[in-house]
Amino acid sequence: MFELEEDFGGLVRRGAHPKTPSLALGLYQLICLDLDSPAEEEPTDDSALISLKWPMARLTLTDNLLVHVGLYTMEGDLYMSEAGRMFWYIPALDRVDLLSASVSTFLERIALEDDVRREMREYAATFFVADEGPAIAQALDLPILEEASDALVRHWMGPNILISRLPQACAPGTCRTRIVSRTVEDLLSAARVVAKKHPEARATVETHLPGGRERHDALRREGVAING
Repeated sequence: MFELEEDFGGLVRRGAHPKTPSLALGLYQLICLDLDSPAEEEPTDDSALISLKWPMARLTLTDNLLVHVGLYTMEGDLYMSEAGRMFWYIPALDRVDLLSASVSTFLERIALEDDVRREMREYAATFFVADEGPAIAQALDLPILEEASDALVRHWMGPNILISRLPQACAPGTCRTRIVSRTVEDLLSAARVVAKKHPEARATVETHLPGGRERHDALRREGVAING
């Protein structure tokens, strides 16, 4: 598919390492979407994503038609909707995450994530199911990253912290707040803003990534409810 996308003049990004695979986005996927391939058989379960004739798939909740772009991370694959929205499907969790509202902001987000991993050695993220990204940004005086933000997904960043507002693909109308911080104390400063408005909000920490266990334990000591 990567070579086809190059031939069609779409956006491409060659991965420099096996863990950062090549991505191909653009005209070829739009042509596939226009085909509107039917499902080979009706699904019999309640999976978040319904597989159709390759490379097509369909979001179960919204019935949006998607086209498979390629491997995004070792955990899951990247899909694109007819409107150009980018989705990440994680089979082990049967979860679909909305990554961006457009291809251009998705590519900017990749660059942003790469930069965060280089600058912050402990980059484990913490998530709250609460739309408090703007409130945290205001409290901590963080500027918005216009180039990586769009109508659906927004990012704010300072020297020691990245805040993201992420709509949930599986629950339209609800958003998650994602926090990546250089230190535990930076995380706690942001978490206190969420806890003040939503004391019942539970945190989910990427404990398998660098700094995750320390952040998990610090939030628990702070009195924040933790998932897992």
